Amino acid sequence: MTAAARLVTIGEAMVVLYPEHHLPLSEARAFGSDVGGAEFNVATSLARIGVPTAWVSRLGADGFGDRVIASAGEAGVDTSAVERDATRPTGLYVKEPVAGPTGVRTRMHYYRSRSAASVLGVAHLRSAATAALLGDAAIVHTSGITPALSASTAELTGALRSLVGPQTVVSVDLNLRPALWTGRDRSALSALVAQADLLFAGHEEAEAHFGHTDPTRLFAELPHLETVVLKDEEQRAAAYRRDGREAHVPCLTVEVVEPVGAGDAFAAGFLAGRAEGRDDTAALRLGHALASLTLIGHGDRPLTVPSGPERDTIARVEADTWERWRVHPGEIPWRGATS
Repeated sequence: MTAAARLVTIGEAMVVLYPEHHLPLSEARAFGSDVGGAEFNVATSLARIGVPTAWVSRLGADGFGDRVIASAGEAGVDTSAVERDATRPTGLYVKEPVAGPTGVRTRMHYYRSRSAASVLGVAHLRSAATAALLGDAAIVHTSGITPALSASTAELTGALRSLVGPQTVVSVDLNLRPALWTGRDRSALSALVAQADLLFAGHEEAEAHFGHTDPTRLFAELPHLETVVLKDEEQRAAAYRRDGREAHVPCLTVEVVEPVGAGDAFAAGFLAGRAEGRDDTAALRLGHALASLTLIGHGDRPLTVPSGPERDTIARVEADTWERWRVHPGEIPWRGATS
């Protein structure tokens, strides 16, 4: 890519396998594949929107790693700071459809132990290729999954502020995954969150990690924090600023096919709004829009992304019209609409 990266994400990517025809794994004989991973999902969504974005990570020197690089390239992501490792594999996860009382849900099986991404560390961020990207970045984004992967990734995220400098916005998606922290304290996650200028968190995970969801208390506990975005499941999301400003936007009504990746898409939409200089209401709406475009498909990333005029429509539409919008595979309401 020719433009300097305005936004950099740091974290793992994995190849995804899923049984064709959405069969249980015990019955599946054929599998499709895709690419996923929190920071990779954010990076590709931003690049598809047109925000110059780079992704920093490590991959195995294997065919799965080639697949990840190709997928990033198709989206327009700068992968100049992605290292290849001849001794460690690219991570993998498998989606399993599971029938439950509320319908079919997706169970995730991860095979990431000792992957190339799991040994991502401070030295990588100090390399010439990565340092150049970080020096040009307005925003650097990662998630709470990254420090949970290993001691080296925890060291990396603990030093993130010193590695990117004081002028760069550090964006963190809390992404609390209790299974990754089994038998360990979450001090590395707390150390990462303490460096955030911008924090994304769902109400339930914020309650689990902080013990509350009070923005005023979060600002008091986290002196670096300037904006916190709290998501209330299928109800609404709100952005709170340290100076007291607030924005609240209800979720869109969506015909959900699969929920995996919606949180990453929301973060990408909000960050795209920030990168384009939009206000918090517009950024929240873009977050909801990208999340809805992920929810209506089986992949971990949006089926499509809104064009510039469509993003203007999303940002400017009247609140009562926004609340009437319905999103499903056959209808994307901002298409053909005028702002």
